Amino acid sequence: MVFVNTLVSGVDQGLLYAVLALGVYITYRLLDFADLTCEGSFSMGAMLSAVIIANNTNTDPAVSAIMRIVAAFTVIFAGAAAGLVTGILNTKFKIPPILSGILTLTMLTSINILIGAGRASIPVVGGNFASWLQLPAMYAVLISGLLIGAILIGVLYWFFGTEMGASIRATGANEKMARAQGINTSAKKIIALMLSNALIALSGALVSQYMGTATVTLGTGSIVIGLAAIVIGETLIPSKRSFAVALLSVIIGSIIYYIIYQFVILAGLPSDYIKLITAIIIVLALCLPMIKTFFIKIGKKADTYLRGKYAGYNAYAIKRDEKAAARKEERKQKAIEDIKALQLMLHEDGSLTPFKRKLAEARLARKKEKFEMKEGVKALAVFDLIDRETEEIQAEKAGEGGADNA
Repeated sequence: MVFVNTLVSGVDQGLLYAVLALGVYITYRLLDFADLTCEGSFSMGAMLSAVIIANNTNTDPAVSAIMRIVAAFTVIFAGAAAGLVTGILNTKFKIPPILSGILTLTMLTSINILIGAGRASIPVVGGNFASWLQLPAMYAVLISGLLIGAILIGVLYWFFGTEMGASIRATGANEKMARAQGINTSAKKIIALMLSNALIALSGALVSQYMGTATVTLGTGSIVIGLAAIVIGETLIPSKRSFAVALLSVIIGSIIYYIIYQFVILAGLPSDYIKLITAIIIVLALCLPMIKTFFIKIGKKADTYLRGKYAGYNAYAIKRDEKAAARKEERKQKAIEDIKALQLMLHEDGSLTPFKRKLAEARLARKKEKFEMKEGVKALAVFDLIDRETEEIQAEKAGEGGADNA
């Protein structure tokens, strides 16, 4: 039972801190912006949420639930305001990213004390955001956290697929190229920072309600937690081909981090060691690609040596490579057929509703993008061939229709 409770507790905390990790992911990975505003925004979300709830305590559960929703929206806007300040300092006053974040963090340290009216700690009374489920707190938080995570993945996946989101990703990938394409990179940086800190402040509010207290130092080290979740998630779940998987990997990384954290506490180690363990986990996660590459090189050298040394192994290796090539070609042909079928459906099926057509177009775009990442420049020739074949099939059907009418 202790094992199960520890595991569920780790998942609960991981899901709540996953909101923070998603915010850090936006600046760290998508925007390539080292934003240290994170720690101040997290504490601000916790303190502001606690103050709003404490000042509007009501015995009516419905009123209490409404006030928690109000608190959540308030901290979202407050976090966005903190991101706005950092963005303006960086884009308008040309202050370096790290220094911009430190300056905003310094401001927020005093602002958080003012929010608490001089109190360094504020209790959160009347339950938490998951109380509406009428379940044991541990399982109510688990269900609510899963729901929040699913909603955030859906919203962020949609947003970063829009023109605005794509512009933000382009700004982070290559700012000079994005500016040359007519993108207002300063505005996109500010929007991304606002969105990031809004999520971080929301995470602070959720965590403070879960813990039952909010402190001005609650956000200390939160940037490390966010980075750890990102690194662990990306190492365990490679997501180069899917943005949705990348977002999911961040949440899973946060859960794994807090499961490890909970079992470290269960093992009897002081919580002070968690920072050291976190650093070790991040170092190992960052080194894993290099370790993997090292073993791949060793494997290739061993394969070459055995091929030349043993005729039996050489015959086995040739058959193995032929099977691998056949599987690769089979997957390639299936991908081509899927793209062709989707393209024909979009051109021929006039009964598709606008919504279904949009879904089909998005699916076609994803399949083309995935195929292009695998095949590189060769994919362009394949796409041209598919276009020609689609036009020929349409022309043949149009000719058959004309003959039938005649």
